[in-house]
Amino acid sequence: MRISSLLSTTALYSAAASGLFAALTATAEAQSVSAAATETGDSDAPPLQTSPPPAEEAQTGEIVVTGSRIRRTDLESAVPLVAISGDAFYQTGRSSIGDVLNDLPSLTSTFSQSNSSRFLGTAGLSLLDLRGLGTERTLVLVNGRRHVAGDILNNAVSTDINTIPTDLIERVEIVTGGSSAVYGSDAISGVVNFILKDHYRGLQLRGQGSISQYGDAGNYYLSALGGVDFGDGRGNIALNVEYAHQNDFYASARKDYRHADGFITVDTDPFDAVNGSDGVPDNLFYRDIRSGTFSNGGTFLSYLGGDSYAPFLFQPDGTLIPQTGQAVGLPPLPSYIGGNGSTFREGRQLGLLPKLDRYSANLVAHFEISEAFVPFIEAKYVRTDSLGNASGPFFFSGGTTGSPRERFFTDNPYLTDQARGIIRDFYGDTSGAFDAEGNPIPNGINDADEQGFTFIRNVVELTNREEAARRETYRIVAGIRGKFNTDWGYELSANYGEFVENTRILGNVNLQRFLLAIDAVDAGRVQTGTPNGQIVCRASIDPAARIAYEGATDPVFAAGQLATDVAACVPINLFGEGNITDAARRYLLQDSFARGKITQFVLSGFVNGDTSEWFNLPGGPIGFAIGAEYRRETVSYRQDQATAAGLTFYNALPPFTPPAFEVKEVFGEVRLPILKNVPFFQQLSMNGAFRVADYKGATGTVASYGGGVEWAPVADLRFRANYARAVRAPNLVNLYSPLGQNFALVNDPCSARNIGTGSTTRPANCAAAGVPAGYDFVYQQSLAFQSGGNQALKAERSDSYTLGLVFQPRVLRNFALTVDYFDITVNKVITSPNAQDILDACYDAADLNNQFCGLFTRNAGPGLGPRGEIPGQILENSLKVIPLNYAKLKVRGIDFDASYSRKLGNIGDLSLRGIYTLSLQNDTFLSPTDPNRANQQLLELGFPKHEFTIDTALKTGPLTIGYKVRYIGKMVLNEYEDTFSKQGRPPQNADYADRRFYPDVAYHNIRFDIQVKDRMNFYAGVDNVTNRKPPLGLTGSGFGSGIYDNVGRLFYAGAVVKFG
Repeated sequence: MRISSLLSTTALYSAAASGLFAALTATAEAQSVSAAATETGDSDAPPLQTSPPPAEEAQTGEIVVTGSRIRRTDLESAVPLVAISGDAFYQTGRSSIGDVLNDLPSLTSTFSQSNSSRFLGTAGLSLLDLRGLGTERTLVLVNGRRHVAGDILNNAVSTDINTIPTDLIERVEIVTGGSSAVYGSDAISGVVNFILKDHYRGLQLRGQGSISQYGDAGNYYLSALGGVDFGDGRGNIALNVEYAHQNDFYASARKDYRHADGFITVDTDPFDAVNGSDGVPDNLFYRDIRSGTFSNGGTFLSYLGGDSYAPFLFQPDGTLIPQTGQAVGLPPLPSYIGGNGSTFREGRQLGLLPKLDRYSANLVAHFEISEAFVPFIEAKYVRTDSLGNASGPFFFSGGTTGSPRERFFTDNPYLTDQARGIIRDFYGDTSGAFDAEGNPIPNGINDADEQGFTFIRNVVELTNREEAARRETYRIVAGIRGKFNTDWGYELSANYGEFVENTRILGNVNLQRFLLAIDAVDAGRVQTGTPNGQIVCRASIDPAARIAYEGATDPVFAAGQLATDVAACVPINLFGEGNITDAARRYLLQDSFARGKITQFVLSGFVNGDTSEWFNLPGGPIGFAIGAEYRRETVSYRQDQATAAGLTFYNALPPFTPPAFEVKEVFGEVRLPILKNVPFFQQLSMNGAFRVADYKGATGTVASYGGGVEWAPVADLRFRANYARAVRAPNLVNLYSPLGQNFALVNDPCSARNIGTGSTTRPANCAAAGVPAGYDFVYQQSLAFQSGGNQALKAERSDSYTLGLVFQPRVLRNFALTVDYFDITVNKVITSPNAQDILDACYDAADLNNQFCGLFTRNAGPGLGPRGEIPGQILENSLKVIPLNYAKLKVRGIDFDASYSRKLGNIGDLSLRGIYTLSLQNDTFLSPTDPNRANQQLLELGFPKHEFTIDTALKTGPLTIGYKVRYIGKMVLNEYEDTFSKQGRPPQNADYADRRFYPDVAYHNIRFDIQVKDRMNFYAGVDNVTNRKPPLGLTGSGFGSGIYDNVGRLFYAGAVVKFG
């Protein structure tokens, strides 16, 4: 196939404008190949069309389109479908298939490369999220078959798109709406089906490289694709090998990112403010923001009295100096503009793109022994190596470890006299007793000497906390297919996939050793009262200081390691950057690892055909498909023993080896062509589908079904309407995840400052729970909690409706327009309420007799709890966050897809394509106490109301010039409900900021393509020509901000050479 097309204009097409379909035989389910349609490496075919060929030129071979297993001769999809040619992935400077697809308005950038490092174990993943309903509700297929997952710590059901072979892609078909009746569980929002080249001949070599204008964020791609016929053309085998490399880059390398810009809270509204507003903006935008707490050398917060602190910064020589810059924000801990504070973006602290290397080998082959017996095979091996950093270095703040020993004492010999004096000056002299007038009674000992002091620090010398993951995917599909009875077909296949991930956790700190190492003393002072300059860990000479880590999830293992840790202890100097010795670094850093594995085995078989041999309806024969499927999946995950025991600064996850997931399914489809070629009924047909699935375990038996109607009053215009009931069964992670440690910064709903912000029942419920009067605890660091699975979960259910039209006017050749309305509601959504939701739901209910109050425990005693909790405080690690079937999701919108091509005389051939999505609703219903309360996501960051792409290409002789624009509409700064009313509720915080929206953004791309003697193609282009950055301080590395490009202007060039 010649690579003379440009951008998505010639690479994108819709089912409505599918002239290309007539020439394609590598179908989703039935892949019979005719000699006329065989793809070769030296084809002289013109550029791919975006509009249908004239009727007399259209081929009439049967084809199966994603969304159905029934063969059709009319090439039109009964469901909303967008298809993308494999050439689309040539036509950008990016090497990530997922990032290219995420440009489509129907897909949400939940896991683009720039924001994939947000969670443990996800750096470098590329996961698709159709309609923003979640990656676990988007079913990804390859040639119409399931593909093993690649996201062990996300949900263990989503396919990593990095495993798809780029140059072997024939096309990608995206179907909106529930498709469980056809494809099974998970197809809630729709299906993304990658259809591979099935009959390739020749040899193609391709190489491409790109680099940003700043000299970073480059990526490189090399590919070889070769195929050959054998057995007199009855068989074909093709092999594709690829290598892709993506460079990481960091905020510190860019002037636009190295200084933190963003919003700072400068005002709070009184409790009785109307609409949560006093007319003064709560947040203002500032540039060059510096932290007023954390710093790279360490921050000592000196108490000035009242509600005010003054930060002092440790210098490399161990002295303290005041933080400079303009203090902005609310006390007690304001931020600073400029000055000598830290930005959290120095060095490699903030990664904006993970490093990724991808190695891929794919084989596809088939041999036609007879028309009724065609064995086929698909096999792949893919390895990706990723290095992701979004966590920054290890830090501590006086309570990070959850241990009361996270304190420093003034007898620490690393503390300079100057710093010691400043610290002691800001501590008083109290004994814990008070006189008759309530004044503290001194005991002659400075509190800093007696009780210790805290300070806050990013420990940059210990390197960043990064995950180096090696992910390997193996997959083989073997089967037979064929035709019989003239117009019947069948397929039987076995599909096995295996995913293995080995992760090294870099920059991980052993917390038991950290607590021992920070308690440094002069050995002579402790033992004889006279300093001798020998600095040691206190635990090395004082048995009373030999304490196992209190926060360990496996205290027995921690105690067993204690003697070794004490014997090896190396004291650490944390007072100022650059003072940690190599020996201390080696002592603290923990060699941590994790290993995960996912397997999938699928047996599938189906028969499709029609009734033409027996009878026809007025519109033609009845089409049908019927089949069965068996699927078995396993997941396992384990960490090294020290990490799993909670001894390190990485989330402790116990070994995960749940029972296998198994399901047996039967399914069927029918298409009834009622009328054809009569006045006002050029076509009238109905379709239906069903599937019954029997799941092992509590999920049980569930059914999915759907139906639709198509009506074409004239040849130029066709209407389609569909309804589908889809399901998503709880996966192994939902069901069996063992309880593991996690952390969240929460507000206690029963604290005096929060008790009036909930329902009218909250005060009474807090009192009934035994919370003491006057209780006003405020969390300064995260609450430790346990999260895991729930074996009582049931399947999610969705109802989707689509209504659309396809317009192809004969008077305007090569023009096509599709308009489709979609409405998807997901009920019984499996979701884990977050820690804050559980706490609020417990006390905002009518009484304490609800499912949420049993998920945590408070300290009911008069004394301190096991980790120092005061009476009434929630006990650390007592809160359990588990998934429940209680939420609802709803999205609505309209998709527009228009394409047009024509010859411009002697100038050349012009083609245009526009895809636009108008989102009408995107609501989540997550309130446990008010199931009808909608939380609007539409117009929030990552969910624009308006989004479109327009592609144009002009081919003149050997040269093709392409241009693409991608538009993203404006989005609100914070929650939609802050600024606007919802369901009759007034805005919650109308003066949230001095502006309401992130501005709309348009990205412009250009490309030049030269064809040389039909064998070589050279191309070059520029993505993001105007060098647009994410707006208002965003970096593109967050959940919603991943919709924006953060690389900037990107130059690329490549070449394709074909032989044979």
